[in-house]
Amino acid sequence: MTGQISTRAGRCAGLGDWRRQYAVLQMTPAEAAALVRDGDTVVMTAAANRPTAVDQALAQFLQDQKRRIELNSLFALPDTRLLAPECTPWVDYRSNFFAGERALAGQGNIHFVPTHLSQTGEWMRSRHPRVAILACSAPDEHGWMSRSLWGASLSRELLETCEVVIAEVNAELPSFSSGGEAHMLLHVSEVDAIVENRCSPAENLPAAADETDRAIAGYIADLVPDGACVQFGLGGLANAVGENLAYAGKKDLGVQTEVLSNCLVELMEKGVVNNSRKQTCPGRTVGAYFIGDRRLWAFARDNPAFSQKEIAWVNDSRNIARNERVVSINNAMEIDLTGQVNAETVGARQWSGTGGQLEWVIGSQWSNGGKSIIALRSAYRDKSGILHSKILPQLAPGSVVTTPRTWVQYVVTEYGVADLKYKSDLERARALIAIAHPDFRDELQHWQNR
Repeated sequence: MTGQISTRAGRCAGLGDWRRQYAVLQMTPAEAAALVRDGDTVVMTAAANRPTAVDQALAQFLQDQKRRIELNSLFALPDTRLLAPECTPWVDYRSNFFAGERALAGQGNIHFVPTHLSQTGEWMRSRHPRVAILACSAPDEHGWMSRSLWGASLSRELLETCEVVIAEVNAELPSFSSGGEAHMLLHVSEVDAIVENRCSPAENLPAAADETDRAIAGYIADLVPDGACVQFGLGGLANAVGENLAYAGKKDLGVQTEVLSNCLVELMEKGVVNNSRKQTCPGRTVGAYFIGDRRLWAFARDNPAFSQKEIAWVNDSRNIARNERVVSINNAMEIDLTGQVNAETVGARQWSGTGGQLEWVIGSQWSNGGKSIIALRSAYRDKSGILHSKILPQLAPGSVVTTPRTWVQYVVTEYGVADLKYKSDLERARALIAIAHPDFRDELQHWQNR
């Protein structure tokens, strides 16, 4: 193994010879797993890009051979074999964004790494991985494979540091346009092992928006001007925002966002999003991850109206700010009366990840005419049906601050909009109490008056 992608490419007589190279590199999942040594640090794609065949084979191999590895990934699915309880003695796992990981945190081998999402590749590089395992689309006629739905986290720089690159080729994975650039593609000649597998990628079905989502989305849509470059999140609220923008007569919207989801399909089909006024990547919807269902994948597959880029580029606040009128929309779990936002923990329990929220909050406010929006429901009911406020005098014990109060601008609930930028502590508290759930306003006011 050569250890550098640029050197690997030289092993072929030319890119046109890729079919012979492909045949030489093919092996079984068990043979690919045997390339991993005891004590190796491994990086791997997850979510809809999980290399399922190699995941299963490597889990079995580690148990049989009693070999231990460090595994770095993010957004793992609950059925990831390498995270199964029986692999606990053999896998030391690190993630900077929890999904299926949160249910397994009690095993003792699951560790959270606080980083911004754009730092994913740099964090993984800092662990000095020897092996990279990723799922790719089938090669095109020139031998180029798309890193597909979730491949944006394993940067080219990261792959170039690895001695062994194992590609699980899944013909069910779609390929996406990268705006004429090759950074999201991987050539057959650039890998050390190929495992073929055909399985349906995990879909994220669009979450239905409810009345509260629609109320919040209505206020958000009012803050989005024509020609804005919008960043969306996930879930029912994002879908509700998309619906509002589609039917509110908005014009010439652009999109740059870490997550490309189903809500974009209708916006682009109706021409609401046409990216005509963007300063970077004009005419293209830009993002890193495709999180949705087959309707989204079919719409975006090889569609030149999209440009998939690595997360380090998409979430760089400097790149975000190069567009004008950027409107970032991010969710929160709770906020205190000074404006501190927790978007990732339940008390001291890590629930998701730091993600890219602060990167977008800063980038959008650096943008000429931009604004950042933090959205949250005013309250929630626990399993016993008891109502709790999400606007609090102080964050719950153990909670982390995802976005500091110094960067929070607009906060939106179903009861309205609070503009906190450059407001005093007293003004902030009054503005947040005004959009809190009515059942808690007196209590919050009493605390604020102490």
